[in-house]
Amino acid sequence: MNMKNELEGRVVVVTGGSGGIGRRLGSAYLKAGAKVVLASRNESKLDKALQELKAIEGEVLAIPTDVTDTESVDDLVSKTVARYGKLDVLVNNAGGAMFIKSPLDLKKEEWSAAIDLNLTSVFLCSQRAVPEMIKAGGGRIINVSSVAGIRMSPAFVHYGAAKAGVINLTKSLASCWGGHKINVNCIAPGLTATEGVADWLPPKSKKDGTPVPMLEYPPDPEHVADLAVFLSGKGSQHITGELFPIRALTELA
Repeated sequence: MNMKNELEGRVVVVTGGSGGIGRRLGSAYLKAGAKVVLASRNESKLDKALQELKAIEGEVLAIPTDVTDTESVDDLVSKTVARYGKLDVLVNNAGGAMFIKSPLDLKKEEWSAAIDLNLTSVFLCSQRAVPEMIKAGGGRIINVSSVAGIRMSPAFVHYGAAKAGVINLTKSLASCWGGHKINVNCIAPGLTATEGVADWLPPKSKKDGTPVPMLEYPPDPEHVADLAVFLSGKGSQHITGELFPIRALTELA
């Protein structure tokens, strides 16, 4: 999707910026003219993502961040504002299923870790970013949930519960901050064709050699990124508190 200069001058923070979707988010925002700040607690992967995005015209910064830690989140926002003077868009992309376990085998600390990474982080980052958005006269928050938060997730109940919480939190925060011209929306990807899940992806061709129809195959991470850019631009200024699933037809709830 061609969104060149759609977000020229905007400052965008992407958490989980070193992963498959996170890197595509950073790339899409740079191509749309935004200044991009990548945040991740994996410093080696973060540096690799930074070098990859430096090949694209624009300004990009990487800040090592633990989104489950209040002081680390404070540092992320403070350094962003110190560098660029403002913060316009926050993409809460950090998260992950972490492991597959029966609920009977799930330890309390494992449950808590999943909730902290996938839900509490969204609250902490949003809470810290919003005062800067208010100073700037408005802003956008895009939360990345999952179809696991919409339908049953028996293999990873911890992840599904946390992502369902993100969906509800999105709607509540949209109501809380709409008066400050801050739009809060949620993208819920299904299985997405990133490098990390290559072994889980179905074949692109049927047994007879014909291609699998596009809507029956998992979306690419670029599709998630394009949607996030749209939700950050002028065309979505009256959209808030909404959920946008992006998934193959086989994952319809």
